[in-house]
Amino acid sequence: MNKFVKLSIFGFVLLVIVFLFIYLKMFVFGNKDYSSIVIDKVTVGSSEVIIKGHYTDSGIAFKDFSYKQVGNELYVSVVNVVISKKNNSGSFEFKVPVSGMNVNVIQLTDDKTTKVIYNKG
Repeated sequence: MNKFVKLSIFGFVLLVIVFLFIYLKMFVFGNKDYSSIVIDKVTVGSSEVIIKGHYTDSGIAFKDFSYKQVGNELYVSVVNVVISKKNNSGSFEFKVPVSGMNVNVIQLTDDKTTKVIYNKG
């Protein structure tokens, strides 16, 4: 093989890897950015916390959530992806299985910054 063919194959493989990474980041893994989230309602119950909201950006869909409780503070991460057939709604409602009686503050987090969405007192 001459040098041009080797460089062309290498460039093509590199391009495929870059596009695969971008696809996975946008449609599979998503991100935890909460800047375009509007929380409609937070319901604190004795056995669970229900959070209902939506994204203001029409191109973003809800995918999943995770949470961590530290003392009486609950940190919630909401994962979003680009709208697709699998994830096609920007509205969400999920139940966090923690006792709401032990929670004074609920915050959205992207693992770097936080935003308070509920404060008991």
